[in-house]
Amino acid sequence: MELQHRRFSCMTEQEHNLFELREKMSALMKSASTEEIINEQTSPSQRKIGIIGRMKKKLAISSRPNSSQSCSSLESNVDALSISPCEHELELSSDSSSEEEEDHPHRTVPRTCHINAVFTFDNDSYPRANLMQIYGCEGKQKGCFKDATDVQCVDKGKCIVTDMINGRISTFSRNGRTKVIRCSWALREPWATTVVSENKIAVTSRKDKNVSVISMNGDVLFSFGSRFFQCPCGIAVDKNGRFIVTDILSNEVSVFSPEGKWLFNLGDPLSPVQQFCCPRYVHVSAFGDIIVCDSGNHCIKVFNEHGNFKFTFGQYGRQEGAFKAPYGVTSDGEGNIIVADHYNDRIALFSKNGEFLRNIVSSEDGLYHPQGVALSSDMRLFVTHGKLKATEVIVYSFNDDENEML
Repeated sequence: MELQHRRFSCMTEQEHNLFELREKMSALMKSASTEEIINEQTSPSQRKIGIIGRMKKKLAISSRPNSSQSCSSLESNVDALSISPCEHELELSSDSSSEEEEDHPHRTVPRTCHINAVFTFDNDSYPRANLMQIYGCEGKQKGCFKDATDVQCVDKGKCIVTDMINGRISTFSRNGRTKVIRCSWALREPWATTVVSENKIAVTSRKDKNVSVISMNGDVLFSFGSRFFQCPCGIAVDKNGRFIVTDILSNEVSVFSPEGKWLFNLGDPLSPVQQFCCPRYVHVSAFGDIIVCDSGNHCIKVFNEHGNFKFTFGQYGRQEGAFKAPYGVTSDGEGNIIVADHYNDRIALFSKNGEFLRNIVSSEDGLYHPQGVALSSDMRLFVTHGKLKATEVIVYSFNDDENEML
């Protein structure tokens, strides 16, 4: 201690400040190389460091600052990214007027608002996925997740996240503020949701083995399929209000009327190409095509709006265009298909005909085991992910004129 004190006493004030700044930057850069799993026991400061680490890793890949950049400018970049979920929620707790406007009970939710964005290509260039926000962490508290199995987009940048283990559905506004939908009955192991219309959503329940249509206020309007399903998983709704539901135990994908009456099943059980094995998530494109993630067969199957088989693409593997258990799926206004390749730790983009185009984000960007995926009308991609279970929602933007973080 005496030697260290003598060392500092020999420094000028400017040298002393520079030494402290270097020490601080060294600690921050060290934290950026670590991958922490944030849990209930993690302190707010540790949450902050964990998020900074992941965001700095993404920022370093995308921006690549040159060596002439000063330590002070680097420090300002780090501080700009320093937003923990808990601190962000506390900071916005006084913004009650905007929250009341977004959660107005009589607001009409457009049915196709999550599929009308369009990916554009210019001389084979592709818009870069900019990391915008991270919602949540592991835990039981409000705004935290135990297993965020699905995410859906609604109006004004709001998203709906289904948490199977915590048994709840939460909404996140564009600024990150969260609200839990308080259901009037025990919500047991909800798996996936879809926006129906007029402020209503439909949710699959693994425990109750049915589908419930509820209001955004949590009132149950009706349920169906309690004697039909073995383990309902993914759900989507088409332009005619019909429900398409996957069942990973019965290996069936079924179409129901808007009132919940069974109409028909997709695929010919006698055709090896059309048979399902653990179908997980399903999505209806802007053109009415029904896109099914056939997880057990490691492929995507596409049907038209009448239920007729069109084509399939993908096979087991790690090479580009292959899958290891595809989970979530969505599409844009041109029909390009976005797939959460769960065990390959990446989000892949395909044309409407199933041609591989790009890997949008991957494990190099800090993505692990993506599950739910959704695309908003303003070109924001929502992904639930996590190492063991999905405990975060990552938001990417494809608009170059937007900031790196809100």
